Amino acid sequence: MSWHGIKTIAALELRQRLRTSRWPIVFGIWVLLIAGISFLSYWATNDPDLQSGSAMYDIVVFFVLGLSMLIVPSLTATSVNGDREHGVLATLQTTLLTEWDIALGKLLSAWVVALAFLATALPFLAWAWAEGGVSGGRIVLSLFVLVLVLAVVCAIGLMFSTLTARPVSSAVLTYLTMGALVFGTTIGFGLSAFLVTQQETQQVYGIPDTWWEQHQPPAFDPADPNLTPEQLEEIQKSQRQPTRADCTTFTRTSTVAHTERIWWMLPLNPFVVVADAAPSEARKDNGLYASGFTPMRWISAGVRAARNGPSDVHDECTGYIVNEPMQGSDEGVDDPLSKALDTAPVWPYGLAFLLVAGAGATVLAGRRLRTPIRRLPNGTRIA
Repeated sequence: MSWHGIKTIAALELRQRLRTSRWPIVFGIWVLLIAGISFLSYWATNDPDLQSGSAMYDIVVFFVLGLSMLIVPSLTATSVNGDREHGVLATLQTTLLTEWDIALGKLLSAWVVALAFLATALPFLAWAWAEGGVSGGRIVLSLFVLVLVLAVVCAIGLMFSTLTARPVSSAVLTYLTMGALVFGTTIGFGLSAFLVTQQETQQVYGIPDTWWEQHQPPAFDPADPNLTPEQLEEIQKSQRQPTRADCTTFTRTSTVAHTERIWWMLPLNPFVVVADAAPSEARKDNGLYASGFTPMRWISAGVRAARNGPSDVHDECTGYIVNEPMQGSDEGVDDPLSKALDTAPVWPYGLAFLLVAGAGATVLAGRRLRTPIRRLPNGTRIA
């Protein structure tokens, strides 16, 4: 294996792709889609009192990742068995190029094309940064994770291209694998949650039931002009909203889901890895709040909360019923999402899994390209 051999295969693959007339069209459609999504997200979240950059950032990054999961598998899922079907692979295998030169060269060429697609989204991510609500460091980190995730997707497609004889089969298997990582992990987590849910006596910090019973709406008509002073006082009492002083700690038997036992399924999802790596911020130093539609922040907080599991004291007061500052503080109450985001991230676990899977797929692809070939599927040509 040598860098010269890898570079030679990558250059051949890239030249072959450039000869086809469809790639400029695909790039043009890609840019139009990214631009359209960016402008629509800007118009939908543009508000003088809000920072639209965080929503733009989340939407563009997720849209880029989603489209990449559809396009990138086609870059490598047919690269080996397609060459074998046309009698080109055997010519390469008879040269001084090793199986690792061929495998890594094809992987590199597909990765370069995937990065070219990603590069077209950089101006729109810069636009999101200029709008505020997201820092440059978060954009760099999300791009770094995206680059590695795209490499893993390319490696998985390359592996299936060496395992199957027909390009259609390898493409289908690659898309099924991507679907299992994206949808299968989420569905598996949701279904497994029923297995770890049970009735428990739990400490609760919130508004007790006795408070709501004492502040029930009156049985008489509030618009009646003949109400007594006691009835008017009862109406005012029923309209009173709970405050922090009304919150107490009490015990209650409730349904508790121990998600800390099954949280490991979620970081296997590439979208969760990217979202948790660089979630958008809730508020900037200038006091402007970020726009409400921030899916990356929601996913990140949800995954971290799932890993933490149920707390010793379930807080139903702060951020839910009572939304007022602590005594002696000018800052608002942190919502549960912000509290979850303050915990340790989970994306390193998911990224490590994806990198190991990608490395294993690359090793398997290289072994399948080793010569002499001992067994070939029926109907497969050599040259």
